[in-house]
Amino acid sequence: MKRILSIVVALTILLSIAVPMSVGAVEQVSGVKQIDSTNSSFKIGWNEYYGATRYKVEWSNSPNGTYIVDTEWATTYSETVYNRYAGTTYYVKVTPYVDGQFVTSAASSPVAVATGPNSVTNIKQTKATTNSLTISWTGSLGATAYKIYKYKNGVETYVGSSKTTSFTINKLSNKKSFDFSSIYVKPARTVNGYDALGSYSYISDYNLALTPQKGKTPSISSWYHNIGVVYFTRPDLKFQDGYNINVYKANKNSTVAKSTNGTRVDGLKQGQFYKVKTRSYSEFGTTKSYGAWSGYKYFTLGVKNIKITSKTKNSLKVSWAKVKGGKVSYDIFVSKGYNGAKKKLKKGYKKNSIKVTKCGKKKLSRNTNYYVYVQPKIKVGKKTYTSPIYSYIGTYTSY
Repeated sequence: MKRILSIVVALTILLSIAVPMSVGAVEQVSGVKQIDSTNSSFKIGWNEYYGATRYKVEWSNSPNGTYIVDTEWATTYSETVYNRYAGTTYYVKVTPYVDGQFVTSAASSPVAVATGPNSVTNIKQTKATTNSLTISWTGSLGATAYKIYKYKNGVETYVGSSKTTSFTINKLSNKKSFDFSSIYVKPARTVNGYDALGSYSYISDYNLALTPQKGKTPSISSWYHNIGVVYFTRPDLKFQDGYNINVYKANKNSTVAKSTNGTRVDGLKQGQFYKVKTRSYSEFGTTKSYGAWSGYKYFTLGVKNIKITSKTKNSLKVSWAKVKGGKVSYDIFVSKGYNGAKKKLKKGYKKNSIKVTKCGKKKLSRNTNYYVYVQPKIKVGKKTYTSPIYSYIGTYTSY
């Protein structure tokens, strides 16, 4: 009898311990998190729950709101909820089905998830420097940030993120082409560390530009003394959509002639020293971004009124009008015949007439055709600049 009583007491103690342990062993579904999204759906995943044969997935607009069942038959550890609004936060929970029933006490706590926002619109460039460009766009409802990517040959490279509707891409080079073919902008709604991305919108590199490099000092390709025209070579820079050529008197800074997108400059005169500079610009939309001006090139259209004032069998005397514009001097050359080699006679000559008795080391010969060349040069500060344009006159010495 005592032995039976002892067994009953022992069983009672064991049962009193086992029941609380069974209740305490019920754990919630764990690891619920968002793993994918579109602008009309979100996908969640979770950890396997021991003994569960399927799962019920529910969603709501608020953590304590009314939950709507998406499915009661999820047999894997993920589920996609479709037909939701873009750029919106939802709350989900997962309940396991164990031993013929849903274990409500084992349902996960509500977890916030999101759908991706709709694509942005109206992407355009708004600013440029020599090493950066800024783009802007019309924002997307529900976006908490925007992700920027470079795209080229099927590869996306993340650049950065913006919480506003503009972004500046830095560390670019205006000396070479872009290292991308497009810039992508993806709106994002970030919830619980997950970026629910919308579809990308893009702007092509053809519609993007940097400010061109500093202008190159122009060179002169041809000129016409009689009509006051000079043609300059076109500066050629990356991202250049056009350029300006401005001409000034050498000792003044007021513009006397210009070309806004050509190579020809009109309205110049002989006997005047000029200086010319260029700058290039790029265009995006209706905006122009100008590069820095080049340094100056100094030039004349040659001297004015060059003429032979006298000649003998072995000498020529030449004069010309003094060139205006600053501290001007002249290099004088002589050649025998039009195509003869030019021999320097004087360097830095400051008068405006000269008697020529030699061509190189040889004295002038009678009844011989000689050409005299007058090439102006100007001193600016400590530097001297020689005009690439010069004047000449030819004649025969006396017989």
